[in-house]
Amino acid sequence: MAFTLSDIGYFLEVARQQHFGRASRELGISQPAVTKAIRRLEADAGVALFERGAGGARLTAEGELFLESARRLQAQHAELDHLASDLRAQHAGLLRVGVTNPEARSRVVAVLTELVRQRPGLRLSLRIDTSDRLNDAVERGDLDTALAPAYPGHDFSCQQLVVGEDEVRVAARADHPLAGRRTLALPDLAPYGWVMPSRESASRRLLTQIFSAAGAPPPQVVVEAEYMSAVVLGLQAGSDLLAAVPVSVLHDWVGRVQALPLPMLAFKRTLVMLTRPSAPQTPLLDAFRAALLAQLPTTRAGAG
Repeated sequence: MAFTLSDIGYFLEVARQQHFGRASRELGISQPAVTKAIRRLEADAGVALFERGAGGARLTAEGELFLESARRLQAQHAELDHLASDLRAQHAGLLRVGVTNPEARSRVVAVLTELVRQRPGLRLSLRIDTSDRLNDAVERGDLDTALAPAYPGHDFSCQQLVVGEDEVRVAARADHPLAGRRTLALPDLAPYGWVMPSRESASRRLLTQIFSAAGAPPPQVVVEAEYMSAVVLGLQAGSDLLAAVPVSVLHDWVGRVQALPLPMLAFKRTLVMLTRPSAPQTPLLDAFRAALLAQLPTTRAGAG
C-alpha cells in the first residue's frame, strides 16, 4: 500500500463535508479528482470507505476506523513539517495560534503583538473560534496552541496550562430597569431576553444548570453569539437584553454596561493555553508561552 498525503487530505475533507461536491469546492480541485483519490484509497485498503447516496457520502464502519489513523497521519506529518521549519530557522517560522476573544485590547493580543515586534522572521497564523473547536484543532495538529476559557465542570482533551483567571457576571445596560436594584432573584430576570452562545457552549450549559437547580425557567435566548464582542456589547447597551460577561470585558464599558447584583449567577473561569502533549516544543512555542506567562500577573500550571 502506498497512501499519499494528498489522497489522505482529500479523504479527510470528504469525511468532514460528508459530500464529494462540497469537499472538492473546499479543496479547490475538481470533483472527479477527489473521486479518483478516494477510489485509490479504497483500492489500496480493499474496502469501501464511504457509502454514496443522493444525500452525500457517509463513512462506512471501515471508513470510521480509517479516519482515526488518517487524522493521526496528517497531524504527525504537520508536526514533522513544522519542526523541520523551526530547526532551519530557529526563531523564524510559522506559529499557529487559536483564540476565542477577538477583542483588540485583550492580554493575549498584547502578547502576540510584542512577539511579532521582537521576531521579524515570525509568521503568525490566527484562528478565532469556539473553545471546543480550538481544542479539536490543537489535537489534530492544525494549530500549535490555543488560548481558551475553561469553565467549572468543563475540561479539554489537550494539555492545559492555566495562565489567568477571570470572573463572569450577568450584566445589563447601565439604565436597565434592573440596574438600580440592590438585590435580585432569578424570577426577576424572567421578563428579559438574553444574549448567549450556542447550546454547546460550556458557559451556557453552566448558567442553564444554575437556573434548573433553582427550579427557575431557563433563560429566554433572543440573540445567539459565540463571542462577547463590541458588536454584542453595543447591542446590549441599547436594549434590555441580559448577558453573562467577563469582568475584564466590562472594564471597557463602564457607564454603558454594568454587572447586576446576582451572586448566584457569578462564576470563575480560567484562561488556559492548550497544547498537544506529543507535539514538539519549538522555540517559537516556548517563546510564546514565556511571554504569555510574563505578561499575566498570576498564573498556575495544570495538566488535563
